[in-house]
Amino acid sequence: MNIERAAMRGKLAEAQEKRRRLMNKFEALATAIRQGINTTLADIEDVRIDELSPMWSDLEMAWAEILALGSDIERLERMLN
Repeated sequence: MNIERAAMRGKLAEAQEKRRRLMNKFEALATAIRQGINTTLADIEDVRIDELSPMWSDLEMAWAEILALGSDIERLERMLN
């Protein structure tokens, strides 16, 4: 049983680290998108939607992964307690 618990603890640590990395990525993307659509810094005509659109897609994917990891982390924490 100790080997299984150690493996679960390892999976938990990996999931928590991946979630931290994804949250940092999410924050960076959100900041870039906010700056890209800030019409006090640029005229609407100068907003580069073609550059922002892929960032938005990346933001959505990071968000979905964060949610999935949250569920995995909760499940592993319940199993270890």
